[in-house]
Formats: sequence, structure tokens, C-alpha cells
Amino acid sequence: MLIRSVTLVLTLAFLAGCSVMQSQQASEPVDLNSRFAVIPLGNLSQTPQAGDQAASILSALLRARGAAEVELYLPADDNPLIYDNRARQQDAIAAAQSDGADIIVSGTVDEWRYKSGLDGEPAVGITLEFRNADDNSVLWSATGARTGWGSEGVTVAGHKVLDDLLDALPVTNSAR
Repeated sequence: MLIRSVTLVLTLAFLAGCSVMQSQQASEPVDLNSRFAVIPLGNLSQTPQAGDQAASILSALLRARGAAEVELYLPADDNPLIYDNRARQQDAIAAAQSDGADIIVSGTVDEWRYKSGLDGEPAVGITLEFRNADDNSVLWSATGARTGWGSEGVTVAGHKVLDDLLDALPVTNSAR
């Protein structure tokens, strides 16, 4: 009986924090000494400014992992609740390229919300792309999703998804 109870508890714990991740194998590692430009992630969720929240977390995580230069490009908006994702991304890319960025970090937030129900579990889905700023070629891409615990915040779940995605990023740290 004790073994069944422990097995049940472990199974429920595993299912409560389910996640999935898939990444592309990069042809070569991304150099952490590059100049990274994190642009607003396209917000495909129903949560206002979820793309900006995820981009902000992403830039901090890149710095924490040893990226030498990370610049967050979040264009100012007259009304941050109503804006054109694509136009904001294009403006940010143009600014990053003119500032001499080596790698443009972009992507989409597909889900950033609390699920309905008694527990109100957070649900997050994110896709990332690291692109060469010169020729726009994809260096690496990945997608991940997760549902968290009922007591967990959606930002915590987003942080975990982004952290897991960056775990799969092949990196090197060469001198400039």
C-alpha cells in the first residue's frame, strides 16, 4: 500500500509540471562573446505584453550564462496593449543591426496564461530563433512548452521554459 501511495504521488508530481522541448542542432556553437540583440518576441498569446516579458527574462538569462554583450530592444509604444508585433520586431532588428549586433534573438510566445480550473496552473509555450545579423541565417532554433504547479506564477513557468531552451543552445566562449 505504501509503495502504491508513493508511486501515485510521484506520478502526480511529474504530471503537474509537464514540459516538452525540441531544438535544432546548430551547425556550429553560438559564441557567447558575440553582441546579442534580444528583440520583442512575437506575442501570439492572449496575454498583453507577454512577448516583452519573455524577451526581458531571456536577456537576463543570456547574461547569467556568460554572454558578454546583451542588448534588449523594446521599442516604445503609444499604447502597449495594441501594437503590431511584426512592425515592432522589424524596428528592433533595424536598430540592432545599425548598432552592430552579431546575433538577433527573436521568436514567439505562443502561450502565456493561467489555465482555467481550480488550480489555475500556468501554461507557457515559447519558440526561439538565434539568427546571424548579417545574412539573417538561422544559427539555432528551439521550441518549448510547460504547465506548472497551481501555486507557481506564469513568469516562473516562463523562466523555466526559457532556461530549458537555453540549456540546449550549443555555446562557445572564444576571445574577440
